[in-house]
Amino acid sequence: MITKAHAIAYWLLPERAAREAFSREIRMLARQFGAPLFVPHVTIFIAPENSRAPLEVLNEVGAVDIELAIHSIRFSEQFTKTLFVQFEPNSTVQRLGDAIWKAGGTRNRYLIDPHLSLLYAKLSPETKQRLADKIWLPFREVHFT
Repeated sequence: MITKAHAIAYWLLPERAAREAFSREIRMLARQFGAPLFVPHVTIFIAPENSRAPLEVLNEVGAVDIELAIHSIRFSEQFTKTLFVQFEPNSTVQRLGDAIWKAGGTRNRYLIDPHLSLLYAKLSPETKQRLADKIWLPFREVHFT
């Protein structure tokens, strides 16, 4: 019998206008490539499923208000980073991840690479480059709560 590992993912969600813009882009790309749909997010921490209850952790950490500057549109070989928005490194985001890590009582720290995926698909490097070159976003900074 094969068992799947489960985890708890803590995400930052973009404010409404940016969330709608990212969602449109994700839907368009998913339709074009037969790829999965997902909620636009920045992963802040991944905890094992047997960690402290997420609601308790989030209540301890408190409200979040973060601004991230867009660095570039990139692509990679990693499926969950097929095509993505790379944000500038941000110490506030890492401090938030560390606060979740400490509040959750988990063993391993999570080093944050602030990015927001736009597409999960298996594509050639040339196709990914073409897509990255075509993406235009109407903002250079994104507000997250």
